[in-house]
Amino acid sequence: MKILGIDTSTPIGSVALIDDENIVAEHTLNIVQAHSSRLMPAIDTVLKWGEITPHELDGCAVGIGPGSFTGIRIGVATTKSLCYAVDKPIVGVSTLEAIAYNLRWSHSVICPILDARRSEIYGSIFQGGEKWQRLADDLCLSIDAFLDELESHTASDAIPIFVGDGLATYGDIIRERLGEKVLFADPIFNVPRGSTVAKLGAQRLKQGDTDSYWTLVPNYVRIGLY
Repeated sequence: MKILGIDTSTPIGSVALIDDENIVAEHTLNIVQAHSSRLMPAIDTVLKWGEITPHELDGCAVGIGPGSFTGIRIGVATTKSLCYAVDKPIVGVSTLEAIAYNLRWSHSVICPILDARRSEIYGSIFQGGEKWQRLADDLCLSIDAFLDELESHTASDAIPIFVGDGLATYGDIIRERLGEKVLFADPIFNVPRGSTVAKLGAQRLKQGDTDSYWTLVPNYVRIGLY
């Protein structure tokens, strides 16, 4: 199954092509240039590297947020237009889940967090290991409220792993509150990679679970911004 994965919900834009379990090509950039000017060239480049046309895809997966409002809109709108033009299925993927999935095989509670500004974070909670599962919805709240939420989902002796660009702003607060009962992932795992978005999308597509071109919308999380 050939799936194109796209994420532009953070400053790090990523586009990837996977074929079943194999990463065929991936294009990831962390530069100042806006997603609006680099996304279509990146898609074209990845498809050329994979020696495939859009018509040969089995579907597309796109990060729907939470994250940058403008970035999410660009990614979702572009992917919807592409899928509609070539009549291919589309699947929306949580950006937070894509980040957490980078640590999929860690037998720990995984907490992806992104800086949402306004003294808030976007965050969620996942259980890693063989029984991968989501433990909390995608949330937008203060870091203290998120840590309260984390405590309600984990045992007192659990050592969660935090990952995401929110650590740059809130890492000290997390360590002050949790002390030795916390781990921070290497920054290399902070990236919502296109290949991970594609893999999560492929899991749904294999089950016949797709979204609609007409109803798929960004997940801004913040109420009133849809």
